[in-house]
Parts: sequence; structure tokens; C-alpha cells
Amino acid sequence: MSSMLTLILPAAAVLALALIITNPSAKAVAQFAWNCFLKPIGHVGSDQKSALESFYKGQAKIYDTTRKKLLKGRHTMLSLSVSHLKKSKDIVWIDFGGGTGWNIEKMNEVVPITSFKEIHLVDLSPSLCEVAQNRFAARGWSNVHVHCIDATTFQLPNKETRADLITLSYSLSMIPSYYSMIDRICQLVHSDSIFAVVDFYVQSNATLNGKATSVGGVLLRHVNWLSRTFWRLWFEFDRVYLDSSRRDYLEYRFGTIKSLNMRNKSLGGIPYYIWIGCDKDRSQDFMYRLNALATESPYLAPSNASSDALANQEQIQIRSKGYEATVINMEHNLPYPSFYYQSEVWRIYYDAENPHYHQFNNQYIYAFTWEDPREDINLLNLGPSDVVLAITSAGDNILTYAAMENPPKRIHGVDLNPHQNHLMELKLASLRCLPFEDVWKIFGDGKHEDFMKILVTKLSPHLSSHALQFWIKNGKKYLDPKTKGLYDSGSTRWAIRIARWLFFALGLESDVKRLLKTQTIKEQLKVWNESIRPALFNPIFCKLILGNPVFLWKALGVPVNQANMIEGGILQYIVDTIDPLISRSLISDDNYFYHLCLTGSYSPKNCPDYITKKGYFNLAKRKGALDTIRLHTDTINDVSDRLAPGTLTVAIIMDHMDWFEPTGTLAVEEIQALNKSLAKGGRVMLRSSSKTPWYIKTFESQGFSCKSAATRFSGTSIDRVNMYASTWICTKLYNTAEKERSGSIKPLEL
Repeated sequence: MSSMLTLILPAAAVLALALIITNPSAKAVAQFAWNCFLKPIGHVGSDQKSALESFYKGQAKIYDTTRKKLLKGRHTMLSLSVSHLKKSKDIVWIDFGGGTGWNIEKMNEVVPITSFKEIHLVDLSPSLCEVAQNRFAARGWSNVHVHCIDATTFQLPNKETRADLITLSYSLSMIPSYYSMIDRICQLVHSDSIFAVVDFYVQSNATLNGKATSVGGVLLRHVNWLSRTFWRLWFEFDRVYLDSSRRDYLEYRFGTIKSLNMRNKSLGGIPYYIWIGCDKDRSQDFMYRLNALATESPYLAPSNASSDALANQEQIQIRSKGYEATVINMEHNLPYPSFYYQSEVWRIYYDAENPHYHQFNNQYIYAFTWEDPREDINLLNLGPSDVVLAITSAGDNILTYAAMENPPKRIHGVDLNPHQNHLMELKLASLRCLPFEDVWKIFGDGKHEDFMKILVTKLSPHLSSHALQFWIKNGKKYLDPKTKGLYDSGSTRWAIRIARWLFFALGLESDVKRLLKTQTIKEQLKVWNESIRPALFNPIFCKLILGNPVFLWKALGVPVNQANMIEGGILQYIVDTIDPLISRSLISDDNYFYHLCLTGSYSPKNCPDYITKKGYFNLAKRKGALDTIRLHTDTINDVSDRLAPGTLTVAIIMDHMDWFEPTGTLAVEEIQALNKSLAKGGRVMLRSSSKTPWYIKTFESQGFSCKSAATRFSGTSIDRVNMYASTWICTKLYNTAEKERSGSIKPLEL
């Protein structure tokens, strides 16, 4: 005991001091410190009710005052739980371990207490229950009932009634018989009920055994050894148990809708989690999700299916990674993936612990998309009979295709970086449930004063657990009005930052403002040629900055392999990129790519189609418009292997093949995968920094006919970005698999 006191008491003094500094009532803090750090030592051996009452009796009246800094996430948990409810009135709510009734009072700020049919607060401490009763009586809430009993014995007054919502706020960690408590809850809910928990926890990756990947709570779940040891000892001192088995059993008995791992940074980084769950089988909803994952696209097939089986689609069952993961989990008696409990079908299951994803350091690269979708649509003549596979990137182009008057019938977004798809999910969720004004603030201005509130109360039901965790962690940092905004995030933020620095260093800020106000190409050319161009393309400046490999990668996203493909030198390449743009389109109102780089935001007349009023209407109001999109967190090869052969009509792969090593096998493997999934006559559209990319010959050797759709020469532009030297369309003539089997070539007559 003496060694424990040596560890605990100094830390207790530090915490008490922190609370005194941040809390106006020193007396309340003194009471808190006495009851929490000293008095409980003599009551370790008493029964649970006596121990709780001894602990809380002396601090019941000041409990809420002293817990504001300690018990984080309660309001977020309440808001999340309500946002996921299917009912909006006549709700039956049970708050287990509700103590003083703080949760219920705060819930009135989220949704009126009058919208609840019944509210039941259950707690074992008479002193806390007395505070709750006085609180509710003062507010005249006749539909709120306080029960001072053991939670494991609680029964609703009407045995036929089932709870719509059950919450546990920092109470599961204090219930000794938590297994029977969770089992009891299973008897009190129906298929559409929501179960919400916020509590302390500690857990290491070693104890997850792949389960957290399934339930969607990976990010920040691991707690290091020192923190695990310290916080476990600290809280056990007051009979609060942080063992991971409580959360594990919770996730085992219920389906996980959302799982968030958080840190209370104001008090030493105490780990806590917010969890939203439901009936594990969800009755008809679960079977719908099972079928949706099994056939998440009418074009998905097993990756290991034989060629003969694939030739006859009616003889095979379509299976996805999500379906396979669930079968494995069921065989091992593990929880089902959280993807089963999404309300939307966009995001396809992926294993977040796959090492391939770790290279991205929990951030996306592209906050906006560089490629010009107007040219994609024109060159490919996209229409309602098309099935498109495209690299997700920031999602702007995919949403442009979906916003067409006659859009493709299915669009597969593919990106190995999970965070690019988190960004795309945010866009889809916003279009699903927000008015145009909010969508514009988030993605047009790149800032929203109420983003975190909107995220929790409106967007969260339409996001996967993984995406919600990402935006809970990063939303304030990226979208708060006090920050530089959404487009100052991701690696492409360097394009905006360096552009601003360049113009500041060259004294061109006022000239850039004039450029952005020009109304004609003639005016634009005048400002460019007289002021900006001479300074920007100064030979010394070009050599030091524009030709620097660090600038190329950080500002323009040009890796070494791609830079090596540039013909004529990088300085000439940059001149050939920017110069012709000035006479092609106005930066002020018809070139949102460069407008964004110069200003850090879009303008209503100069923005991607999905945030124009017309594009918003087509996506948000047109029935089923958003449901045509699927987001795959994977490689093009893997997605192509799971698409039923011959079902894609278009693949838009941007410039990413420029990144491949010419002597490697990645290009031929990807081209073979595309050949398999494309229909005869299907097209691959790509862009390159070279006029004649080395991998075009590989396409031709693998059953494609390749033609340059646009080639950039000095003084000319091929689109509004003009970042690439060429655009190619490669048309599939025959199946390479057929060639390998028969040894003959059967070209398609186009």
C-alpha cells in the first residue's frame, strides 16, 4: 500500500491543483480531493452500495461542479445517440448510472425532454439520486423517474415496453457485475434501439486480436504501457476499473455503429471512448446489410473465382471483402464489422490494420483534385450506360460525373489512402443531409463556424465509424474559422502555402489581386505579361525554387519517377504549363483550380460542379444520385479482381502510372487487372507528364489500342489545369486471358 500511495498521492495533488486553477470554487475542489483521494482508502472492503454511498455522500451536491473537466465526451455521446435514433418522439430512455441527472438535463439542450415518453434514471447511490430528484422536480419534468436500485435488477414499469435508448455515462467502469449488466440490457431493447456509452478505458494493440479492425475503433485505441499502468492504478483507487474486458464484452454483445477513442488533454491525456451500438442482429436491417455487403455492387465477384466460373455469372455467388470478413468473424465468434451497421452503402469494408495504409500517417494527400473533369466528360462522352472506376483523390471529379444530367449508372472510387475516402465520405454525407448554405461553407469557403456540432448531430449517421473518428480528431483543426481552412490540409496545402509565399517574396500580392478581378482574357494577359510573368519566371528564381525537387514534390506532388519522364527540363515544363492558361480561361471565374491556389477558397462562380447550386440539386435532391457511388480503400488491381469481368466501361486512372518504376512489374499487373474488368470496347483514360509515356507500349501488348486524346506543345493548353503533357485513351480490343488460353487474338471491330 505504501508504494501505491507514493505513486498516487503526488499525482492526486497535481490533479487537485489543476482543478483548483480551472475551477472557481476552491471549496468544492477541496471536498472533491478529500473524497476522491483520501477518504476512500478506508472503504476498500465494503460492499458496492456502501462503498459508493461513502464515496459520493460528501460530494453529491458539488459532484457536477467538480466533474466538468474530468468526465469529457458526455454531451457528444448524448448528441450522437439521438442523431442515430430512428424515432424523434415518444422515446423511452434509460440512463444507467445516471447519478445527479446531469445527462438528462443536458439532453434537454439536444432534444426537448418533452419529446420523451419515459425517462428512467437508475443509480445505486441515494445521495446522488436525491440530487437528481430535486433537479427534475424543480423543472417540473413528470416523465422523468429516478430509481435508486442495482442496475442489474432494473425492470421497466410496463414489462411489455422496450427502451429506444440506453446510456451509460462513466458508469460501466464502476459496475462489478458488468457481464450481467450488459446481458440485462439485451433484454430491455428492441431491434431499433440505440445503446450509447462514454467511459474511461485502457487497451493495447496486443489485446485487440484483430477485433478493433472489425468494429471500427482503431485510431488512437492503443494506450502506451506507462499510461495504461498509471491510469489503471489511479482509477482502481476509487473502484473505477479500466480493464479492456468491459469494452470488449460490450462490443461482443452489441453491434458497433460508431467507436471513438479520445484523450482528455486538459487532465494529462486520460483515455476515454464514446461508443454507439445497436442490436447485434438488427433483425431485417441486419439481413439487408448482409445482402448489401454481399452484393455491394452488381459487378462484384470473388477474387479467387476460376475463369470458367466467371464466364457464367449466373453460376457464382457475388462476394465482397466485407462479406468474407463477416464470415470469418462469425466462425471465430467475433463481433461483426461496424460496416454492417452503416446507414449508407457508399463505403466498402476494409481492414484498417493493413500495413499498406500505415504509410499515409493518418492524413490525406489531396484536399482538392487537380484533373479537369470537364475534359473527362467530353473526351469519354460519359453517359447513363457507363460503369466508371476512378481514383478517388479528393472526390471532386467523381462528384462531377455523378452530378451530370445523365450520370453513369455506377461509379467506383478507388484509393489506397483511407483518408482520401474519409474526405469523400464527408462530402457525400454533407450532400445527403445538409442545406446548400452549409455545404458551401464547408467545401466552398473551407470553413464552418459550427462544423463540429453539425458533424455530431447531422453528419455522423451518414459516416462510417472510421471516417467519423477521423473528422472528430481533425475537424476543428481543418475547418474552424480561426484556421486557414480545409484547403490548408493534406499534402497539397503546400501548393497554396508556397504560392502565397512566392507572391509575397516577389512583391506580387497586389498584382495577383488584380489578376483575380480581371473580366476579360485581354485584361488577364496584360496583368500577367506586365507584372507577374517577368518576376515569376526570372531565371535565378526559377533555378532556385521552381526547379527544386522539394518544391516539385511538396507543392506539385511530382515524385522522382514522374519528374524523370518530363521532356525538355522542369523549368520549361512549368512555363509550358502556366503560360498558355492565361489565354485559355479566366482565373477569376472559369478556372477554379488556380483560383483555389491563389485564394485558399472557391467562389460561387468558380468552383467544382458539386458545390454549384445546380450540381448540389442534382446530387442532393435527385433520387438515388448518391447511391450510385462506391468507395474502395484498396489498389486498382484488387478492386479490378473483385469486379465481375467485362462490367466496367471506363477507368479513369489520372497520372498515377507515372509514379511506377519502368523496370518493375506494377504497370503490367495493373493493366492486366484493368483488362479483366473492362468490357470489350471499354476505355482507360490517363494523363502523363510525358508526351509518349513508356507504359503505352505495355497497354498495347496487353490487348489495348492507344491514342493520344490531347498533346501539349509549347504555347498551347489541353485543359484548364494544363499540368500534363498528354492525355491518352486506351481502348480494350480483346481479353488477354482469352489470348493466354487459346493463343489467338480476337480483336473487336470498333
